[in-house]
Amino acid sequence: MDTQTLDLLQQGTLLFTLLGRAFHGLPDQELIARLAEDRAFEEIPFLPADASLPGRKLLMDWTNGCKRPFSDEDFETIRADYAYLFVGTRRVIAPVWESVYFNKDRMVFQHETFEVRSMYQHYGLEVDALSHEPDDHLAYELLFIAHLFDRCEKLAQAGDQSGFERTLADLRSFVVCHPLTWVPKWREIVQRKARTDFYRGYATIVESALRETEAFVNRLQPATTPCPA
Repeated sequence: MDTQTLDLLQQGTLLFTLLGRAFHGLPDQELIARLAEDRAFEEIPFLPADASLPGRKLLMDWTNGCKRPFSDEDFETIRADYAYLFVGTRRVIAPVWESVYFNKDRMVFQHETFEVRSMYQHYGLEVDALSHEPDDHLAYELLFIAHLFDRCEKLAQAGDQSGFERTLADLRSFVVCHPLTWVPKWREIVQRKARTDFYRGYATIVESALRETEAFVNRLQPATTPCPA
């Protein structure tokens, strides 16, 4: 395995871990402050410069607009936008669960949820039961992708070619058959409705990262039909 591929696998782990943690549960003031004060979005791992540019620009506009040090007012703006977009009072504007996008009643815990759960279980993972969130929540899907990137890197380092190829195929299958079936629509809603550049930029980077993952795997492994009939 060449060093460039290993480096990209590591970068994929880093990026999807960051994206998943940034969206896991309610906004975390300490994490959001660190992202702003460390100017974390000046460089985005894994994504080529052209792919990251639209989202990176929005996130840097947000970063440059924050006070130094990051203030309670800055955080309240993010918290309010999160509640407006992803919580709501009657109808959630930009739902963060895959299954909602595939039934007219916008219900969670549908068959998409259990397909995702099965993939997690195949790798010995399960969601935090205390969160009461369906398995197909965006944060969990992103963190699972991070796990698959990390596993691919470890298998490649160990010289386990067959294990690496199986996990790489699962990575493509999961990305194409799950988040990429609904995140583009979610991203479009967020871009139209968000009141902050933070969530506009975040949603843009999420979609860009998913598309780049599909392209990356296709460069390493001949494309096949990834989704079950």
